Amino acid sequence: MQGKLTLDAIVARAVAGRSDRTVRVLVGGAVTGVGVGLSVGMVDRILEGFPSSVGLLFGGVFPLALAAVVATAGLLIWRCQLTAEQSGHVGVWWAVGTAVSVLTGFALVLFEASSGVVAVDSTVIVVGNGASGGLGGLIVGWYDARRLAVTGERERERERLADEREKLALVNRIVRHDIGNDLQVIAGTADVLERHVDADGQDALERLQRTTSEAMDLTERLRTFVSAMEDDDADLRPVAVRQVIRTQVENFRERNPGVTVSLESVPDIAVRADELLASVLHNLLSNAVAHNDSDAPHVVVTVETDAETVSIRVADDGPGIAEAERETLFERGELGADSDGSGIGLYIVDMLVDRYGGSITVEDSDLGGAAFGLELPRADSPAAGAAVNTHESEARTISQ
Repeated sequence: MQGKLTLDAIVARAVAGRSDRTVRVLVGGAVTGVGVGLSVGMVDRILEGFPSSVGLLFGGVFPLALAAVVATAGLLIWRCQLTAEQSGHVGVWWAVGTAVSVLTGFALVLFEASSGVVAVDSTVIVVGNGASGGLGGLIVGWYDARRLAVTGERERERERLADEREKLALVNRIVRHDIGNDLQVIAGTADVLERHVDADGQDALERLQRTTSEAMDLTERLRTFVSAMEDDDADLRPVAVRQVIRTQVENFRERNPGVTVSLESVPDIAVRADELLASVLHNLLSNAVAHNDSDAPHVVVTVETDAETVSIRVADDGPGIAEAERETLFERGELGADSDGSGIGLYIVDMLVDRYGGSITVEDSDLGGAAFGLELPRADSPAAGAAVNTHESEARTISQ
């Protein structure tokens, strides 16, 4: 790795200030020129004649073909859309391969001359070595150029993601601190006005309180979304399912006194997750009653477990979700036909569940509405460890 980094620095310094086309022409011209020179030398040797057809094939035609391939490769370098640094790397590897091979050929010629035994013609040795070494260097250089392209694209993607996170964090601060504080003032003022508003203004006050509450909930979802986007390495740990579900159900009951939430026995088991698992449950519970016009909505939460996974199911008796909407339900900003929400709640759920190494599905519930099913790896299962390793590997790949 250190050698590649040193080569990168040398090439970058050598091509600094030169355009991509200029470097391509220089490298391609050098490769083509040497290839043509080797070809001419080999043609001249072929015209002198070989003692046998086998000698002509392997000592003449084959080295000539290699030299012609090198010359053609130089022309291709001219036409390829390589950057200056990529062309420089191809040129360096080609030059090294050619030089080492030619020097090796000369050493062999000198050895034959000193020993008095000439096994192979000197022209065949030099041309064959130079062409084969140059071709090998071109192949190595081409793959090195591809490495540069991949590294550059990865770096640009990392910078783009960092820029997006910075913008998200800025939006988050504005929404939570500025808008959030204003919403708190509005909510507090509305609570005070409740004691002074007559019957004619009660509907308007309730609408104000409801809208303010929804706006505050949206700011909290934005905080969750930004936290999920910023946490690349997913510092996952065992999270007790029973505590998270019970807390979210109790909070939901307090906020929605008209909704019946049935919570069956929850096993004392942990999944590999983080503090945002609570947001997953919060979003699913909120979604269960978001479009339910019933006077007494009913939601059933069940938890099952096996040796590998924990299954959490949130079912409701609402209008359900049409088959046509289910395929795109978890996409960013996707809204149902009758939705008036932000479209990010279920997207956040899907993103977090995927980060935990789990899955989420939606189907018809026995209550007549929709049922969302989560499957999360148990904290003590091999699947959980595999999920963590996968996300850590992805994070390292991006950061490299």
